[in-house]
Amino acid sequence: MRGYSTSKQWRLAAVTVACVLAVLCVPRSVRGQVQLTDQNSTLNIVTNSSAGMNSWTIDGNNVLDQQWFWYRVGNVGGQSSLDTLPSTITVLDPSDLKASYTGATFVVTLTLGLNGSASGSGNSDLSIGIKIQNTSGNALNLHLFEYSNFTLGGIPGDTVTFTNANTVVQTGALGTLQEAVATGLSGFLAPMRHEANPVPVTLNELTGASPLTLDGTGSAGPGDVSWAFQWDANLNGGASSQISKDINVQVPEPSTRGLVTLAVAIVGSILLGRCVIPRRSTHIASAGDEPCARKNQQV
Repeated sequence: MRGYSTSKQWRLAAVTVACVLAVLCVPRSVRGQVQLTDQNSTLNIVTNSSAGMNSWTIDGNNVLDQQWFWYRVGNVGGQSSLDTLPSTITVLDPSDLKASYTGATFVVTLTLGLNGSASGSGNSDLSIGIKIQNTSGNALNLHLFEYSNFTLGGIPGDTVTFTNANTVVQTGALGTLQEAVATGLSGFLAPMRHEANPVPVTLNELTGASPLTLDGTGSAGPGDVSWAFQWDANLNGGASSQISKDINVQVPEPSTRGLVTLAVAIVGSILLGRCVIPRRSTHIASAGDEPCARKNQQV
């Protein structure tokens, strides 16, 4: 009788797990804030706001302030963020999302895939696929912009460089990032233009009332920096084009991160004025040594 009870409990547990997995794996429509998770990584997306992807946490470190997309049809007027269009947002599974934004003559579909790594590795990857579909019978001239403000800095801040027309690298005290856009594939668009600037120069251009063409500035920093890509899609009636890109981020392992934090603190102290760094009792203070707090209070 006892064996029967144990067997029944195991069957019940198996059914429960199967039900949970079924719920997690069934695509579901959402609205507003969504989180994708995979191993050591969590990506937060605000689907109905230009805040867009506003947090990417890797082993407890957030490396992202904002990444999102703007568009313009033709060459007159300003840009609008994709979230201003009617949308359908579907979470495919815990680490994948599909978002479709529908305009009067087009549909832009984003597919996001978060690929984390083992806890403590400091590595994470995000793949983004974009499809632009002309749903009209006439030619479509659509300009798509990707704006990115990652936070890898500390003191003195981040540095960003476009190493070529389709690859950008950003480095800071908290890690290194590379985004690469696939090129040379049939039916896939390569970036036409790019731009790096201190924050918020490019964002102000995107949200302004005038049509924007990115100016090709190839680097910015050190400091609080941002960067952007531009694609110009000229599609015949009913035609479509795609964009494929990948972002890889590496943050230091915990032991290395502690050293980086100490180094940032020391540099900050130096920038604020000469401060004594406490050491063991063997330290002999000189006449000019003063504690940081007391020195910085002097007028």
